[in-house]
Amino acid sequence: MVPNEVLQEIKVRAVVVWPGDYSMQAHVIGEQLEAFERIAHYQTTLDLTNEVIACCMKRALLNWPYDFEMQVHVFDEQIEAAGDFFNAEFPGVPEDVLQEIRARAFSEWPEDYSMMLHELTGQIEGWKSVNF
Repeated sequence: MVPNEVLQEIKVRAVVVWPGDYSMQAHVIGEQLEAFERIAHYQTTLDLTNEVIACCMKRALLNWPYDFEMQVHVFDEQIEAAGDFFNAEFPGVPEDVLQEIRARAFSEWPEDYSMMLHELTGQIEGWKSVNF
């Protein structure tokens, strides 16, 4: 169930972005309501005590208030990137080098797993180019 204040904010934003275009307003409202339900489902079914999940949810909610499509997009992207960041394997790269690069990426990009992953893969490629 979508709270009335959320529904009203979605409608106002649709009108502001698409003044006079009622079909686009209806489309945007429908998409936002669907995304609201999805993010609400995440909040009630996922383990928000998990540091990674909580961090990704916080990032999505704070960066995109009342843009529920973007909340879902950012949350999904961050969760996928976190999994890739922590689970990526790089054959031929020594474990100590991999852990050093992960630690630096983690400290340079706090709470942004997409950027951590980008930094990790870029640094691994750099390491390979000078060591293979």
